[in-house]
Amino acid sequence: MLSKERSEEILKILKTKKQVSTKYLCKELYCSIATIRRDLIELEKAGMVKRCHGGVTLIPSYNMEYPHMFREMENQKEKNYICNLALDFISNGYAIFLDSSSTVSNICPMLKDYDNLTIVTNGVKTALDLVQLDSVTTFIAGGQLKSGSTSIVGELTGGFIDNFKADISIISCRGLDENGAYEANQTQALVKQHMIRNSKSTILLCDSSKFNTSHFYKLDSFANIEAIITDKEPSAKVLNSILQAGCEVIY
Repeated sequence: MLSKERSEEILKILKTKKQVSTKYLCKELYCSIATIRRDLIELEKAGMVKRCHGGVTLIPSYNMEYPHMFREMENQKEKNYICNLALDFISNGYAIFLDSSSTVSNICPMLKDYDNLTIVTNGVKTALDLVQLDSVTTFIAGGQLKSGSTSIVGELTGGFIDNFKADISIISCRGLDENGAYEANQTQALVKQHMIRNSKSTILLCDSSKFNTSHFYKLDSFANIEAIITDKEPSAKVLNSILQAGCEVIY
């Protein structure tokens, strides 16, 4: 098992048990104490766990934006499913805003069969994936490269996005409850708000692990989102709030 795969498994275990011993992880993942220790050091550097004598504790994710490499690992099957559904909203010749999220970046290889797309993104990895496609003209926003991520954010980023008008924005979020969608920090939310304001419509890609969670900064209300694409039906309370705002739910 590769280090990245072990890290993903460690996080899955900690999401359930919150705190475990290193011996337990060794037994579950069939590897040595030294190997587990190296993985835990990297996870601690990323701010996702806290090591203690003989064990490790998960740091709550509330208001924390995980580094891109770890967000990439989460719920990969669900993200691919959601992105496939999102293709129904894209047509040849479209101008599109894509945010820098790991969820949205999964749609990039799926765009290879479209013609004459123009895409603006604030994601470095997203831009690098898009530039491999001959039928896509890619613009990447300027600004500050956010530490620990592949996101470009800041006032310059918002100003750059304001120069474009898109047919559709495709964005993700860090949480969603009956009051709207949320981001872990305001810098990401502000960039996405510029995308929403400068596009004809917006779809939100949100896997079910983000349901019923609020975060530090409200991204937007459901009234400004055309559709929410997810992998499971939300709770009745959240679903009713979304539908009452005139927003569609697809899963």
